[in-house]
Amino acid sequence: MSTILLVDDKTTILAGTAEILEQAGYKYDYVTDYKTALNFLRLSRPTIQIVVVTLNNSLGYPMMRKLQALMSDRAAIMVYSEDKDNAISAWVKKHNFPFFYKHPTEEPQLFNRIKRTLFSKGQFFTHQQLVKLVEVLSQYTSEAEDLVKSTAPQSKSLQELQHKLARKLEGIENQKQFLAAVQRKHSA
Repeated sequence: MSTILLVDDKTTILAGTAEILEQAGYKYDYVTDYKTALNFLRLSRPTIQIVVVTLNNSLGYPMMRKLQALMSDRAAIMVYSEDKDNAISAWVKKHNFPFFYKHPTEEPQLFNRIKRTLFSKGQFFTHQQLVKLVEVLSQYTSEAEDLVKSTAPQSKSLQELQHKLARKLEGIENQKQFLAAVQRKHSA
């Protein structure tokens, strides 16, 4: 399950962000309206750590208040809007949403904030990196997925995680082969 929820009520605004997240290897969920988002969050509340929302006009304000009430203690809420007349940014600031980004000019800043927020919550690896590790490690143990899930939160770099996983394998030859294989996989 992902830790990022993209709520795009105007389905073109977050498309670029979704593509950047996907290319970088992050896993996310994407919904196209607030009602679906609130239902999704009620079911997935413990796992979601970032909610990125497009806000296009005042019709979204009541849903934003509900979202803030539901998730502000649990997740970083980021607002991404075209905001042509600055009314939305003023409303966002007034209601203490800490992160506002203007579409399309501040998309790189939005992506960087997502990465920094994940890092601050102890998520140093993308979904794609972890999947590659499980793939390689599964050649050496049937517990590959569990080992990666339990070891990743205590590791701050990919190299550190790889070496911790290698030490959990039996036999020095398996450890060496795993490290060589994982280096080839990540450099490819």
